[in-house]
Amino acid sequence: MGGMPSAAGSNKKSYSILAYILGWITGIIFLFVGKDDPDVKWNAANSVVVFGGLSVIILILGFIPILGIISALLTLVGFIYWAIFLIKGVQGTGQRLPAPLVGPYINQFVDQLANSVK
Repeated sequence: MGGMPSAAGSNKKSYSILAYILGWITGIIFLFVGKDDPDVKWNAANSVVVFGGLSVIILILGFIPILGIISALLTLVGFIYWAIFLIKGVQGTGQRLPAPLVGPYINQFVDQLANSVK
């Protein structure tokens, strides 16, 4: 066996990374594709909550001209989160990747979404 990951472990890692690759869009897809693995499902739900939430906030702020700079900063924050999730995903084994700084506040919503998909 050596240090080689199993096929199931490698799929788990791949699916967890792919759940973040296109933000909330692939999050929704892998919420259902990875429904048999709780960690993949959790990462997909995390992607939906983090990137879906950022997308909604950025969209709303985009309608208010004076708040456009905040919208631009949130876009940068989204890119940073995306990079962090991909780097941690590549370095990890498919484990759950909570969002830095906001994880403690949003994890309850991530858990609810992940547990709602059967």
